[in-house]
Amino acid sequence: MNRGPDSKPDRALEVIDRIPELRALVVGDVMLDVYEFCRTQDSKPIDSEKAGKRAYQAQETIKVLGGAGNVAANLASLDVRTTLVGVTGDDEHYFKIRELADGLSIRHGLIRDGGRPTTTKVRLYLDDDYLLRRDSECTDRVSDRISNALVKDVLRALPETDVVVLSDYDKGVFTAENAGQIIRECRLHDIPVVVDFKPGNRAIFSGVDIIAPNAAEAAALIGGFSMDRLETDCRRLHDALGCRNTVVTLGAHGLCGVGSGEFFHAPGHRVQPVDKVGCGDTVRAVLAIGAALGLPLEEAGVIANDAAAVIVQKPATSVLSRRELHDFVARKRAGQTSEPRAAVDV
Repeated sequence: MNRGPDSKPDRALEVIDRIPELRALVVGDVMLDVYEFCRTQDSKPIDSEKAGKRAYQAQETIKVLGGAGNVAANLASLDVRTTLVGVTGDDEHYFKIRELADGLSIRHGLIRDGGRPTTTKVRLYLDDDYLLRRDSECTDRVSDRISNALVKDVLRALPETDVVVLSDYDKGVFTAENAGQIIRECRLHDIPVVVDFKPGNRAIFSGVDIIAPNAAEAAALIGGFSMDRLETDCRRLHDALGCRNTVVTLGAHGLCGVGSGEFFHAPGHRVQPVDKVGCGDTVRAVLAIGAALGLPLEEAGVIANDAAAVIVQKPATSVLSRRELHDFVARKRAGQTSEPRAAVDV
């Protein structure tokens, strides 16, 4: 892939048109996101079980790829040829994840580990009210056998890869050994690496091309992150992480970053947010596209910020299509979107 440095911000539509050229590999904590919707209509008391409690009618259950799977789903929906490598349990959810990945034409190397469950997040809604989330997970580090199998699958996929995304939700998939080996192999083959990690794992992801935490994670990494000191804190974070480029998602304030020594801030757009779940995965997917095409960080960041404005208007864990991104950018270029103002936490 030719990753020339001459892209300009006003060429965003050309960038979007080039997306189908790309091949991405996503590695990390694969999850299943489940949404269960109930309704108060036709509910009934169940005093025989517990006084004052009611049974609610199940309306709909939706299952989608989560975690690293959501990053892969966004890339695939944007027309990137995508491969997903990760670890699941040896259970029914493994088969559902395979089915969902196949439905999006995502190639996958899912390693089944009988010693852990597939990470599953079940969100329960009553009418439009989000009541609770129930998680099933194991955060123990994977065994050497599973780790070696993961690296083997990654190395097998690298020759047909233009960018690698390491998606860490601290569920035990990444170790200093496997992350270090993957990063070294990517650098050896001049493949950019984009990372999102939980603050406790910062030490194992040094030397990558882009690290993209949210503001809360940035604050945990450097002891505070403020809009009043945005450039100062972003530069402090960049220096602390030791990566080539840093991007921080800022919720209502868009995103900011430091690349090639230059700071930028892309303000959020005025939109009506519906659900912020998974929005950060969409941002990182678009940053990975920018890295694969060799875009300057600011240009990639602006397009990622546009992507966030689209995805946050969708319910639940959703994906962004290339047509949706193209149409939003085209309207923005024509002055048909609102002035930058508001988004949500990603």
